[in-house]
Amino acid sequence: MTPTPKIAFLVSHTHWDREWYLPFQQFRSMLTRTVRQVLDELEKDGAFRHFVLDGQTILLEDHLAIHPEDAPRIRALVERGALAIGPWYILPDEFLVSGEATVRNLLIGHRVGARFGGVQKVGYLPDSFGHIAQLPQILARAGIDSFIYTRGNGDELEELGLEFQWEAPDGSQVTAIHQCHGYCNAAALGFSELWQVTTRREVDTALAVARVRELFAAMAHLSNGDVWLLNNGCDHHPPQRDFEKVLNALAQAFPETRFVHGSFPEYLDAAGRAGLAGKRYRGELLGARYHPILSGVWSARMYLKQQNDLCQTLLANYVEPLASYAAFHGRAPYASAAIEAAWKLLLQNHPHDSICGCSTDEVHAEME
Repeated sequence: MTPTPKIAFLVSHTHWDREWYLPFQQFRSMLTRTVRQVLDELEKDGAFRHFVLDGQTILLEDHLAIHPEDAPRIRALVERGALAIGPWYILPDEFLVSGEATVRNLLIGHRVGARFGGVQKVGYLPDSFGHIAQLPQILARAGIDSFIYTRGNGDELEELGLEFQWEAPDGSQVTAIHQCHGYCNAAALGFSELWQVTTRREVDTALAVARVRELFAAMAHLSNGDVWLLNNGCDHHPPQRDFEKVLNALAQAFPETRFVHGSFPEYLDAAGRAGLAGKRYRGELLGARYHPILSGVWSARMYLKQQNDLCQTLLANYVEPLASYAAFHGRAPYASAAIEAAWKLLLQNHPHDSICGCSTDEVHAEME
């Protein structure tokens, strides 16, 4: 019999590629529908109690540009802990942007999130193509002590387990959680294919149970304890259909396991109490044993990388120092609003499918 956890946290989410195989505006039409489905489901106050909006606060700006009337609904749900936003502004590729851009990404993500009740203090990067060694230090300086991710592990995961301490060169540490079988590991429960979640097909609870049983078998091999994370969502997914029905079926099929529809902080707290992350790792996460890193994107459409480097250099090394100098000498007020607007516009070119050059041609023409 496959070992099962004492507690399984089912965390519902959507992973949102802002632009990729479709340009931004077409994806935004899908985004507004999805966000409204999420708000409607959370406001029912039933078994579906929490949703993660992919760790990117730019999704709020994109949605509210079309539906500004939803701002009070979003704020109310964030404040009660039902909707998790941030801490990032966008989901970047860490190897193709500067360290300063990564820091600004967190700072701006926090500022946008503050308007709606605050960001989740979890270093959530589910789909970046590998992770820089300095990331634990950057997260720690932002008051974040955790990191949840999918890509980047090689053979070392066999020794570390799914839960470990990741240490930066300066000694800063975060509790790292590898999403076993990826951020879609418990997506579209009750359907034979992920895409069927947006169809009118009936949910098959037997399929949901079979999927979770397979996932439990994989996690039993790698987890350091009996508190496990199930990621209930995938690319551009709406909320899980018939959630309470699926949850009841899982509870009946695995009576020795308590299923909790919860948040990343709730899972991390339980994993911390169980002492799962005892081993330590130091260095980049660039392995591809479990999920591809897609390293070919580092040289795709090189002109985008060159234009981005120029923009980052101009902003960080020229515009801001000169603006500070002028303000210090009383020559001109510091142009903080204009400079932040410039950083935000630049960051909008940094998502992992944008700066990587792996999207449709229209996306990259808009980036230029």
